[in-house]
Amino acid sequence: MAFRWNYKRAFLRCALLLAAGTTLQLLSGDVPVHFLHHPWSTVLAVNYLYLLVLAFSFSGRSRLLGSLWDDRTCISSLAAVLVLVTLSGFHRITETWPFILVLFYFMTATGIRAVSEISGIRHLRGCHYRHVLRYLARTVVHAGVFLFIFAGIFGGGDKIRCKVVAPAGGAVAMGEDSSGESIPLPFTLTLKEFTIEEYPPKLYVVDTLSGKMSDGFVSADTVGSAGYADGWRLTADTCLFMAGRLPGESGYRAMEHVGAVPAVFVTAVRESDGSSHSGWVSCGSHIFSSETLGLGYGKMVVMPRPEARRFSSEVVIADADGRRREETIEVNRPAMAGAWRIYQAGYDTSRGRWSTVSVMECVRDSWWIVTCVSLWMLLSGTVLFAVSAGSSGPVKKREEGK
Repeated sequence: MAFRWNYKRAFLRCALLLAAGTTLQLLSGDVPVHFLHHPWSTVLAVNYLYLLVLAFSFSGRSRLLGSLWDDRTCISSLAAVLVLVTLSGFHRITETWPFILVLFYFMTATGIRAVSEISGIRHLRGCHYRHVLRYLARTVVHAGVFLFIFAGIFGGGDKIRCKVVAPAGGAVAMGEDSSGESIPLPFTLTLKEFTIEEYPPKLYVVDTLSGKMSDGFVSADTVGSAGYADGWRLTADTCLFMAGRLPGESGYRAMEHVGAVPAVFVTAVRESDGSSHSGWVSCGSHIFSSETLGLGYGKMVVMPRPEARRFSSEVVIADADGRRREETIEVNRPAMAGAWRIYQAGYDTSRGRWSTVSVMECVRDSWWIVTCVSLWMLLSGTVLFAVSAGSSGPVKKREEGK
């Protein structure tokens, strides 16, 4: 009986992989985080690429090898990956055997298909340029997807991620990973200054019984700022962005001092009956206590801590050879130290703008350049698809003498 390869059999193969992965999950638990380490990860990666080329070379002689990268395999394996992600989410799914096996299957299908399309570029002579661009776009996208997954699977074991808490003026050469283990760094970080820019303070009306804050709020960025919140009209009569209150005083005054807080003198008028209340409202700090304005009716005006608009760290990075350089690290603007990238991750939120420590994340990923190349390939493929939009097919060459 002739073997018929169809979508039912393609999805059945995915189901068998899921069953095998579930069995492994029950028997051995999660996939080890550092399953592959250098140099074995590199050795296995090179051999895997060689096997992909061999599989394509012999796929014309073997129906089984040919079924590893056709449309049915690519679509069914991609569908299986999407179903797993949809049902389980991204939380811990990358550490489970069913997901790893199905993702590896999809990567193999995409990889052989990319090899096939690369080998077919030489046959594009004489084709219409739109056809050539579409072919190149498809090839670049497939290769980009393959490289992205390839770097994640074979490079995941070499990735190091740790948190560094740097106090002002102190040199730090150790980090801490998610499990609490100390990670030595090949450089030292010295925090010179931590700066933070905050959004204007916001005023809310809170139900004192349920603790629920109003949906509406007033941004007290200037004197006279007004708005409605939960049936009350709030007006900022006085706005102090750096303020404090001395012992025995009932009001706030402008103050340039560590721990200074934003303070707003608010007038609240109830829309239903016109009753009004006024007083100071402040979020407080590690030095000054917070202040609220009671409105009666189980309501009060509060000011949460202002949200950070931008925060950055000025640091000195010194390597093992004693070379020193200054860098400014911001969110999504990391500094480089050899193979390490240093990200701004946080600060002491209990002290807010007066934080004396900066929390940074140091990441070492040997396969980072491969990931970047794959993302640029995906972007390039998208651009090529846009440029090649149209319905032009290959154009045959005219025969000479006609």
